[in-house]
Amino acid sequence: MHALQQKAFAEEGRRSGTTMIPPLTETVEAIAAHVVTQTALVAREGDTIIGSVRGVVTDGMCTIRALVVDPAHQGRGIGSTLLRALEAALPDVQRFELTTNMLMENNVPFYERHGYSVYETIQHNEIIRLALMSKPVVRADQPASYD
Repeated sequence: MHALQQKAFAEEGRRSGTTMIPPLTETVEAIAAHVVTQTALVAREGDTIIGSVRGVVTDGMCTIRALVVDPAHQGRGIGSTLLRALEAALPDVQRFELTTNMLMENNVPFYERHGYSVYETIQHNEIIRLALMSKPVVRADQPASYD
């Protein structure tokens, strides 16, 4: 998963002008800890991991970490499948959240297609602008909340 994450986020690092972005600085140990203690899913082609996603749950909220697809396999629905599978695997979560780099122009529209909305943007530096996104979960057995 670490090697795939490095490969998948290399272009974002290049565009950002730095390799000091969280997906590229995250350690093997940190990823392994999520695999053991949180929810981690992978997509495989044979024995090769071609996609992965992690969900870190705290107090009914899931932070989506590093939804990645091997660049050679993008555009085939793997990311969408992983995202839906993560959401389905966490039935007690009331809200999903994530942070994505708006420099990668397809990121925000991808998540919006899956029901996520930008609730805040942060200009991290001259180049990097982050979108904080969330998706509340409305279960069939609970009434919708209109805030």
